[in-house]
Amino acid sequence: MIGKQIKGRSFSKLLNYLFGKDGASLIGSNMEETTPRGLAAEFRFCRQLNPRVSRSVYHASLSLPYTEHLENDTWHDIAQKYLQAMGFDMNQYVVVRHSDRDHDHAHIVASRIRLDGTTVSDSWDYRRSEAAIRQLEQDYGLRSLHSNQEKISRSPTTGEQRLLARTGEESIRVQLQRSLDQATQSPVTMPQLIEQLQQNGISIRICDHQPGELKGISYELNGIAFSGTHLGKAYTFKGLQRYRGVNYDSHRDAELIKKLVEQPVNSSTTSEIDADSLVQVSNIKENQRDDNAAKHHQKSKLPKQRQRELEL
Repeated sequence: MIGKQIKGRSFSKLLNYLFGKDGASLIGSNMEETTPRGLAAEFRFCRQLNPRVSRSVYHASLSLPYTEHLENDTWHDIAQKYLQAMGFDMNQYVVVRHSDRDHDHAHIVASRIRLDGTTVSDSWDYRRSEAAIRQLEQDYGLRSLHSNQEKISRSPTTGEQRLLARTGEESIRVQLQRSLDQATQSPVTMPQLIEQLQQNGISIRICDHQPGELKGISYELNGIAFSGTHLGKAYTFKGLQRYRGVNYDSHRDAELIKKLVEQPVNSSTTSEIDADSLVQVSNIKENQRDDNAAKHHQKSKLPKQRQRELEL
């Protein structure tokens, strides 16, 4: 089982996104409401108990291998035990199951603010998440899919941890990692990722070792820049493709990426980007869906033994 987690600010946006997926279903909760709007209003009650917490939204996704599937009640039990292991012992939560991908997965939305006004600590939460998932795999007889998170994403330094403890503010490096994690939660192409980061105030620089061959990437936020390597293997140009699932086709994307880097997309410059480029960005996702459908059809023709090898 693979787990991913994000901290955010808006319950409404997250709930609308999760419930808006085809086949989405609410399979567990300790709340009264059942609609995105009603749940968001109910979550806001706890937010008022500790308004100093800016990122009170906790979002975790748990995914199984293609070969495993669980009943709704079992998913709910797993979500409850995962939350308890992460310190959510007196918090509002909902569990939403999705069927939009080949692998079975569920999303957990919880308030980081407990009902007594205290806040769930996020110290070493990736390590705690890995430990919780390993235990759940043993308890429910699930196949172990060890995460490379600690190897591919550099952990906060001692100075960054002290900054967070002293001011409650994340370092620029951690903010960049979090923004990239959030932007790649759903399938995305490289131009789409760059455009989304630019809209969030992050500047992008691309290094091409040879004409038409893009190799390196760096990010800048509030005047402070980091190369992908300094953020972790998952955030290099190749790492985004390998570890974060970002789709890149040099023939399709290289020129568009150069245009986006030369003319960054934001609220003040969007109108200056030529219309053809923006149309190309919006159409890439549709082309990607067609490619994925073709690959799935081709894979279905393979012998079952070969399919299992590919899945492994």
